[in-house]
Amino acid sequence: MTSLGLGGIGASTAPRGEAALTFRGGWLKHMRIGLSSAGGAAVVLAAFELLQRQPQAGFTLLAQWGPWPFLALLGLMFLGRFLSRMNDTVQTTFSSVVEGVQQQAHASGRQADALTELAKQGGRQAEEVRRLAIYAGRELGSICERLDKQDVVLDKVAASVQGLHARLNGGAQGRHEGGENGQ
Repeated sequence: MTSLGLGGIGASTAPRGEAALTFRGGWLKHMRIGLSSAGGAAVVLAAFELLQRQPQAGFTLLAQWGPWPFLALLGLMFLGRFLSRMNDTVQTTFSSVVEGVQQQAHASGRQADALTELAKQGGRQAEEVRRLAIYAGRELGSICERLDKQDVVLDKVAASVQGLHARLNGGAQGRHEGGENGQ
């Protein structure tokens, strides 16, 4: 019993906290031996030994059981092959799923790196905007003074233009009025 990993009397080999239900470990590993062709060969060899040592008992047993044990052996052999192929299919499927998950993890890592870089650039742009706002705040007083000076200059220019306009209109009216009186 211990060579099969089942443990002897009083020995506990049950896994703690996990269930090993694969062909590579756990109880299915032992079931695989029975389902394989080696298990079938062992049963056939045992039947052959029985027939060789006690032929009468073997034929009596064969007559009582009928063909069902042989059909069951064939069924177990086909079942073993089916389970083996299914195991390969499941392994292939899970391998492709694992590959996809790994690719997704790499893509998520690259996306996180890109977002970090964008955040750094956004931080640099925010710093630039902050500097420009500080500069504009410092220069706002002098800009307002320049605008006030320009307002004064524009008022003087406007008064000068109005004066010129009044003189031009006044001189034109005087000539226009004098021309009428002279006739």
